[in-house]
Amino acid sequence: MSKTGKRVLVVDDMPSILQEAKDVMSDRYDLFTASSGAEAIEKVKNFNPEIVLMDMHMPEMNGISCMEAIHAMDGYEDLPIIITMNDVSVITKARAYDHGAADSIQKPFIPMNVFRKVDMHLKLSEIGWKFDL
Repeated sequence: MSKTGKRVLVVDDMPSILQEAKDVMSDRYDLFTASSGAEAIEKVKNFNPEIVLMDMHMPEMNGISCMEAIHAMDGYEDLPIIITMNDVSVITKARAYDHGAADSIQKPFIPMNVFRKVDMHLKLSEIGWKFDL
């Protein structure tokens, strides 16, 4: 599998999830990780990711609060953020989408599912940018 050169930020407070993301995704994407919402905001500023995968449930700043903070930053209003979660109930998913999530992925990750969703949202972002949508 060849690298796409796309910058992906994965945010999760569990080191095992961050390691799993590295194992699954680092051959395909330029991968950055953050273990908290505050760190995620700094990584977005410093590395300008093209997509973010963010845990819904984190201490201090949960995924929704972090997502809203990122989308409030100049230039990041349309940054696709995919929420990752163990709880995939309709209510939880609806809450994530209502607050700006582009999509959701159930944990533990199924690599092909992650690749398909990330690639799809990267392509959608590129199309939107080309056509100024």
